[in-house]
Amino acid sequence: MQEVPLSEMLNVSRTPIREALVVLDQEGLLQYRPNRGYTVRGFTMEEILDAYVVRESLEGLAARLLAEKGLSREIDAELSAVVADGDRILSIGHLSEEGRRPWGLMNSRFHRTIILATGNTALIDATDRVTRIPLASAQVVHWFDRNDTAGYERLKLVHQQHHEILEAIRSGHAYRAEAKMRDHIYGTGAFIQENYKRKWIELDARKPKTKKSIE
Repeated sequence: MQEVPLSEMLNVSRTPIREALVVLDQEGLLQYRPNRGYTVRGFTMEEILDAYVVRESLEGLAARLLAEKGLSREIDAELSAVVADGDRILSIGHLSEEGRRPWGLMNSRFHRTIILATGNTALIDATDRVTRIPLASAQVVHWFDRNDTAGYERLKLVHQQHHEILEAIRSGHAYRAEAKMRDHIYGTGAFIQENYKRKWIELDARKPKTKKSIE
């Protein structure tokens, strides 16, 4: 990622490009190496799963803190509207490509509302950083296929967990809210690991076998 080619491609001066590269480096999306400049950072599956471990702790804590703090009328109404959106998206009885983005926005809004409602700046900042890692954001939607009946049933289960988390927070059951949120995040991380492993196996099986590999 070099300043001059980027500034020419985007038709802007080098100053905002330089500033943007520094910010992306700070956010962990680029890496700076002396004499080489900035390169796009790659992420391993282990790093992605590590991000889910951190999310599990942070968002579990957020759910507990909010349950202890108590829901304001405004936040309760916001979270109720979010889960109602999820119910509407799933009400057609199958997954649809048109529902992919609304589902991602709904899911992100649910998690983000809980985190922001804690008012805990350190928690908010830490969550912002970890969710910048690819596939770790609540807005990312995995495997959304109309004919995927199992996927549809899984999303129904995931959304039922949203309802249960909200009810635990609303009832002031702090540790129940934390446990349900942690289980919710853990399940997504495990799902990603299982499906990517399966897809890599499928892709490897489709590769043409050389004589040496057959032997």
